[in-house]
Amino acid sequence: MILGIDLGTTNTVCAILEGGEARVIPTLDGRTLLPSVVTFARTGERNVGDVARRQLVVHPERTLHSAKRFIGRRYKDATADLGLVQYEVVETRSGECGFRVDGRTFSPAEVSAAVLQRVRQSAEQHLGMPVTRAVITVPAHFDDRRRQATRDAANIAGLEVVRVLNEPTAAALAWLRSRKGAMKACTLAVYDFGGGTFDVSIVRVEGDVAEVRATHGDNALGGSDIDREIEAWLLAEVRADGLDLAEDKVARQRLRDAAEAAKIDLSTMASVDIHLPFLGGTPERPYSLVRTLTRAMLEARIAPFVARTIDACRRALQEAGMVAADIDEVVLAGGSSRIPAVRAAVGACFGRKVDLTLNPDDVVALGAALHAGALAGDGAPVTLLDVTSLALGVEVAGGRFATLIPKNTLLPAQRTQMVTTASDNQATVRIHVLQGESPRVADNTSLGQFELSGIAAGEKGAARIEVTFAVDTSGIVNVSAVDTRSGARRAVAIKAPTALRDDERARMTRDATEADATARSRRERTTLVAELRSRLPALDTAAARADFDAAEAEVAAQRIRDALAADLPLQDLRDLAEWSAQVTR
Repeated sequence: MILGIDLGTTNTVCAILEGGEARVIPTLDGRTLLPSVVTFARTGERNVGDVARRQLVVHPERTLHSAKRFIGRRYKDATADLGLVQYEVVETRSGECGFRVDGRTFSPAEVSAAVLQRVRQSAEQHLGMPVTRAVITVPAHFDDRRRQATRDAANIAGLEVVRVLNEPTAAALAWLRSRKGAMKACTLAVYDFGGGTFDVSIVRVEGDVAEVRATHGDNALGGSDIDREIEAWLLAEVRADGLDLAEDKVARQRLRDAAEAAKIDLSTMASVDIHLPFLGGTPERPYSLVRTLTRAMLEARIAPFVARTIDACRRALQEAGMVAADIDEVVLAGGSSRIPAVRAAVGACFGRKVDLTLNPDDVVALGAALHAGALAGDGAPVTLLDVTSLALGVEVAGGRFATLIPKNTLLPAQRTQMVTTASDNQATVRIHVLQGESPRVADNTSLGQFELSGIAAGEKGAARIEVTFAVDTSGIVNVSAVDTRSGARRAVAIKAPTALRDDERARMTRDATEADATARSRRERTTLVAELRSRLPALDTAAARADFDAAEAEVAAQRIRDALAADLPLQDLRDLAEWSAQVTR
């Protein structure tokens, strides 16, 4: 069994293929959406999902969310996003983002792993069997570093990643399955506007073949940015009343929650009243905020965000060599695509009504489950042809970026570059690998540097080393090299500046395993306590019957009451549950 998981900025969804149909797996709380929120208590206990989300207002500085916006990113590239969260984001020794809570620093991958671990637990409870493999979706515009970090998160959570799948591509697969039996060749525009990222892909569908022609996106644009814009308006309104709440984290989180709720309500209402009692002030003069936000006001404030997504749509069309008239269907994914202004703008861009038949919250997870089923041999095979979302290249003289594998190249892809020496008897060659779209190295994402060593002594330019750069179907970069003179081959490890060290990964995996065991024990204890408590009425009734061993029933009932009042070890609860079950038979 292979899971299909949409690891989202705001919510995470898991699905599987059952009976030929993709279905969402409910969380342990019985919901379809798992909030991508984690709290780390001072005791070391972790809470994930709805329980953690409820802590946002009470403990905003220790409740971690939106980890996807920071995963695999250098701190200096993420400073514009620091205002999205109330907890402390710091620069780690490797230059990446870290989350500081109670003096301890957690990586975004570690936080994401806690979410994925809860997803795995929900799936195992639903299926009644262990689950160790998954297809994980990521934004199409994620670079190799962020894809690797997402894979690290899954591995820490005990999941082997069978494939990293682009989110718009997964949505296209779900759409393809929904139209089974009534298919004709067509071209899709998949518009995926989620909680923290945006992607658009142009996909050509013919029969059971889905080919991505082009993709574009923005990894720093999503519903959380809209929430922040509404929050900024509310802060200004409070400031106009003579109160400054900029440094009050609890009040700011209340404003952020109210902003998100208003955004959601305005998808179906023309206006919404925002009422936040006792937001600030003093006990003698408490301050309460009361404001009305209309849909027109919201649309005016978010117009620049919507315009950025439409610009990306036009660029994707251009890179696919198409015009809007070539698009036959527009598929929506991501919760932010529900905003009426967004749907209107997308429809106007492509000159047609958008498809509203699929639920934008789970369409990506369903597509991932369909692909997972195909990989496991359980579902109808669909030939999936995806493309690179960013160009891959190396640094050359003058700080320039030399493209080896262009953007929108069909995957898997590989290119070979001949490398030689620049001086006599040069023993090593250093190569800097990057991804991006700018001709300047400084504007692109560094994947790391590697050295080719052990080059035989010789004159300048005598060495002939073929370096092969490959991007697999998951968008992961691999490098290998061969010395044409000796025939020696070797894989080349790219040392990414933000990659997790082996000891860090091992520590995170160990912590996740311990947290998993603790969570399982806690759930089992809760189940056993409920089971024992439910037996008390039957035992009390049985003890009063003449045809029953009253003494044994009374003993059993008293032992259960004593156990419920005490904090017995888990094994003692198991033994008591087994013995009391025999008594009541």
